[in-house]
Amino acid sequence: MEEARTVLVVDDDPDLRRMIGRLLEHEGFDVRLAEDGQAALGHLEPMPDVIVADLMMPQLDGEGFLLELGRRYPDASPQVVLLSASAIRDDVARRLGVVASLDKPFDTVALVDLVRELFELAESADDGDGDDREG
Repeated sequence: MEEARTVLVVDDDPDLRRMIGRLLEHEGFDVRLAEDGQAALGHLEPMPDVIVADLMMPQLDGEGFLLELGRRYPDASPQVVLLSASAIRDDVARRLGVVASLDKPFDTVALVDLVRELFELAESADDGDGDDREG
């Protein structure tokens, strides 16, 4: 039985958050939704495989959320896609080791394709793990 592929979507825009969630669910992903970084901290167990997070949010923004995730779960390595219309997005993404970032507004097909690609890369990396046993 195939493991659920879990995506946490964190965005303060309820319409955008629900739309992204529906698109990803339609693609077969198990989706969790959070309205800001503070709420997202409650959706980390079990750790999602991919996190799609807005940079600018109330309560706890995307940068603060990712820093807190790293403090609480130093060994966790979810793939992160950062969304923002802010010019500092790429700088924050580089500083935090985020795998990808997209400008808002973004092409929803591009986001879904990116999430799918992140899972495919992770699965191909997993296929190579442990197969190098000497006999």
